Amino acid sequence: MHPIVALQGALASALGSDAELVAIIGANGVFDAPPKGRAAPYVVIARHDVVQRDGDETPGQEHRVLVHCWGDQPSRKRALAIAERVVAVAGLVSAAGLVVSHAGHVRTDTMIDRDTGLARAAVTLRFFSEAG
Repeated sequence: MHPIVALQGALASALGSDAELVAIIGANGVFDAPPKGRAAPYVVIARHDVVQRDGDETPGQEHRVLVHCWGDQPSRKRALAIAERVVAVAGLVSAAGLVVSHAGHVRTDTMIDRDTGLARAAVTLRFFSEAG
């Protein structure tokens, strides 16, 4: 299985089963693409890039994952509450077939979307993995 598929599947599963996050965004609120017809709040794994970082004996990868946290208000407060849960859960991700040796928060950017008037937080996460 490709490392992106393994890590992203594990991240989506972990986010979708986090009780505190589900209390904010509702059940089935984690997506790989912006959902059509679903009102915010929700989470979208918007981008996932990987760069090979091979060691002497083991192939490894550096993952950069961009997660959009859509709030249901024109205030950043809800979007940032979602972002806080995403960061907390990301630090605990483990994926079948991968050893995740590092999970970290790189940055969070916020904005008010011009089209919807809703707040969004864009969370960048960084992971290091190798075959397990």
